[in-house]
Amino acid sequence: MPEQPATPPRRLFNASERVALYLAADGQCTNCRATLAPGWHADHVAPYSHGGATDVINGQALCPTCNLQKGNNVANSAREWQTHARDLFLSQPKKNFTVAATPGAGKTWFSLALAKLLKEEGTIERIIVVVPTDALRSQWADAAEETGLSLMPVTGPDDYDKAGYDGCVVTYAQAARGVGSNLLRRITRRPTIALLDEIHHAGEKRAWGDGLTDALEHAVHRICLTGTPWRKDATSPIPFVNYDNDGKVVVDFAYEYGTAVSDGVCRRIEFHAYDGEARWADCGKISSSSLGNNLAEADVSAALDTVLQPNQPWMPALLAQADRALDELRQEIPDAGGLVVAHEMYHARAYAEILKHVTGQEPTVVLSDDPEAKTKIDTFRGSSTKWLVAVRMVSEGVDIKRLAVGVYATKIRTPLFFRQVVGRFVRTRKDEEFNARLYIPAVPALMDHAREIEEELRHQLAIEFERERKAREDAGYSQGAFDFDRQPLSATEATFDRAILNGDEVTPEEIGRAEIWCRANDIPMTFATRVARGHRSMQQDGIEVISPEAVPVVAIPRHRRERMLRGEVDTLVGKAAYKMGIPKKDFNYQLRKEGFPPRAKATIEELERIQAFLLKRLGEL
Repeated sequence: MPEQPATPPRRLFNASERVALYLAADGQCTNCRATLAPGWHADHVAPYSHGGATDVINGQALCPTCNLQKGNNVANSAREWQTHARDLFLSQPKKNFTVAATPGAGKTWFSLALAKLLKEEGTIERIIVVVPTDALRSQWADAAEETGLSLMPVTGPDDYDKAGYDGCVVTYAQAARGVGSNLLRRITRRPTIALLDEIHHAGEKRAWGDGLTDALEHAVHRICLTGTPWRKDATSPIPFVNYDNDGKVVVDFAYEYGTAVSDGVCRRIEFHAYDGEARWADCGKISSSSLGNNLAEADVSAALDTVLQPNQPWMPALLAQADRALDELRQEIPDAGGLVVAHEMYHARAYAEILKHVTGQEPTVVLSDDPEAKTKIDTFRGSSTKWLVAVRMVSEGVDIKRLAVGVYATKIRTPLFFRQVVGRFVRTRKDEEFNARLYIPAVPALMDHAREIEEELRHQLAIEFERERKAREDAGYSQGAFDFDRQPLSATEATFDRAILNGDEVTPEEIGRAEIWCRANDIPMTFATRVARGHRSMQQDGIEVISPEAVPVVAIPRHRRERMLRGEVDTLVGKAAYKMGIPKKDFNYQLRKEGFPPRAKATIEELERIQAFLLKRLGEL
């Protein structure tokens, strides 16, 4: 039987490793020696972003205060994918260059840094940024300042070419019609780069695409950005991009969710699906069904109509469960926030009242007709308020990195919208290691979307596995119309159906046993899904799961330890070779000259010495 590919490096410490770190620290913070309370942090001694391994030998138990004061000193450096995308563009400059990068990966920073480089080289003089919404104008302008550029968020005609600025930020509506389109056409006669954020919005209206084409005709370069793949719509062609024979957009550079998670750029997300029984009347006919049944489209819409009613038990039960999960996480991440995506404005107001009753705090409510919507989002972003309730307003582009728990309470079941919502929860902050969690109705369409996202993650990890194996060998969104004849009658409470994580579906029974184990071992309940998966894996391998009453003993079989170490060393070699700008096989040759044996023949002790050597070398590079 061929050797299984080594597992790529994990960013998160698993439950057994957390127990080991807690015991090794005698229940005290390794730094300040304070008693570790629930919510203590499992931290990398050598930062993960520097190549530090996720292993007990590179871990330490810290209190939240000490860990959050510890930086990795690379917050503003370019990520590897951003460097690769930049180098690809510079090697073959194109007028139109399309980049698809998963939400949270850093498309804004990449495009602004590229624009600054081209401006410093004299290739361009002006920068035009086109965004989907008014709120994103200021957000992009703020981000530009951090990269050394000054961009004016356009609110009037004088802002398009204002003196003292490197360019401006406009919406697609401003750029594609009227005075704005004419002004941009004139401005771009000077060498200009256009950065088009979420370019698929240019296809929402035919006039937008035509107007945008005219406005940016003379731009030297047009960088098209998207975090959500789309297919061609013959009625709304999108300018500046190409399509393949199947109608899917062709990108020049792609950075997908699976790779981003593997790299630690994005966090993993757990999908927790909740079922329930709905009963409704349609043209006088009484119908009932659970959400998980395979229903006709109209019946799915009717069932969701019913359970999403604020006066039915389903939503209050789901909101209470989500709030409990958020409370648990806030023991470790004090400012962690939650987002409820509502379907209607009256739903949003009612959900906010339910959350106020549950939490004792006033949630932030953002509605499309609220002139203060942007201000409310900005205030929420910088606060530690628990909950934000919105109707689509935070579905795309808005960067609130502290969002950690979500409730998908809308009837919209398109893959595009679902992925936009998921993208609100995958953004990372340094020194935070947790899975985000999205609560969804257990309707088949949404379950399929969740599985597709997880399958992409599995696919990308499989690619990483294969790459590592070869390296070793070389070295030796639509919505149904509202039916006025339909009347929601009643719904049961939301009941937990399953969790979806890493392609596995974890049952309520497994979660329940894992929660007991977590409580007994002082492990935050947010780790319960991962603990459940770990217990299942151990049982499949014939390893007895430690009972909650027993004192936890961490014993990793030697062969597993060796395989894990070999995989970590292989990854460190790849990182070191990349930083030195040499092929991986040449770096392996250097290791031989240092006296290290081939990894396939190395013992655990020798692998540990190689690992220590590589960590030191990476710190010097």
